Amino acid sequence: MSNAERSPTPGIAIVTGGARGIGAAICTRLAADGLVVAVLDLDERSCGPTVDAIRSDGGSGLAVGADVGDEPSVASAVERIVAELGAPTVLVNNAGITRDNLLFKMTVDDW
Repeated sequence: MSNAERSPTPGIAIVTGGARGIGAAICTRLAADGLVVAVLDLDERSCGPTVDAIRSDGGSGLAVGADVGDEPSVASAVERIVAELGAPTVLVNNAGITRDNLLFKMTVDDW
């Protein structure tokens, strides 16, 4: 299916750990596919180069600082994203936090 055949309504994606590496590549790819991307990382300033790359390619991105290991920090980040971009339709959990457990067995605190 080509990009032209997809839904004309762009989605809004949140990518955790989006400031560099695989996360940044995911962000730029999603933006190239027409999504608006919230680039989320521990330090908001570190998201700048990824957002700049998205914008230089004609996309739309927002740098957001949040600690994904801290529930209030994540809640605040999502509230900001919803207020500035709208409700997210895609979530990519790319941030690297190591917990020795299966995802479906994790508590909110471990998440």
